[in-house]
Amino acid sequence: MQAHAHTEPPRLGARGFGHVVIGVDETPESLVAAAQAEALRADDAHVVLVAAAERHLAAHAGLSATHADDALVAGMLGELERAKAIVETDDTVVGSGRLVDLLVKECSRRDATLIAVGARPHRRLTAAVFGGHEVEALHNARCSLLIARPGWGPAKPDRIVVAVDGTPESRAAEAVARSLGSRLGCDVFPVISLDDHVEPELLRAERKDALLEPGPLANAVVAACSPGALAVVGRGERHGRGADVAERIVWSARCSVLVVQGELAATG
Repeated sequence: MQAHAHTEPPRLGARGFGHVVIGVDETPESLVAAAQAEALRADDAHVVLVAAAERHLAAHAGLSATHADDALVAGMLGELERAKAIVETDDTVVGSGRLVDLLVKECSRRDATLIAVGARPHRRLTAAVFGGHEVEALHNARCSLLIARPGWGPAKPDRIVVAVDGTPESRAAEAVARSLGSRLGCDVFPVISLDDHVEPELLRAERKDALLEPGPLANAVVAACSPGALAVVGRGERHGRGADVAERIVWSARCSVLVVQGELAATG
């Protein structure tokens, strides 16, 4: 099934993301983020690996804290070298502290268009109590965000599934999804929820590839995603319905999720 473009793609989507910051810690999920960011980046993108030894986590080891600290640093440096073998980088930043803080700082300093982080295997309740990179980055990032899960990379996802609800943020997300689909050779499936809030013009639009689903939009997107898919959802700077849909998809999807910041996506 071929993708049919109906919206002018943002500049960042036409060639891929041009300024990419990839988070690396001591977990192998970092390599998933690096591999998938390599697929989504522009050919001439400026790519930065940001590695952090999160030494505050070692404090929970009690009497074994020193050993745990050494293991964290060694693990981070090992994953950093492996990430360098996966993605062609222009710069590397190594620091100590919370990875998400370093990522947000570098994103702002370098005017990045995409942050990529690996999703740690935890449940929502655990993340709410102990924190998780994908949660913190979603709340704090000023650019688009890739939450990478195993299933594809470095080639391409099996399909791209995009949440569509008629808002400016979802239009930006659909434009990015269609641009990536065209460049990577992936089928793109817009998902429209048939709930009480659906915009009539969405149903009238000529989308031969659209999936019309009952129930909440987030649930419909998650149901359409296999582990090898890429889910794309728009998110504006204001909290509200759009932010809630994006967060629910990040929590619930079995696949990688690309959260497109609406206003920033339109300007590149």
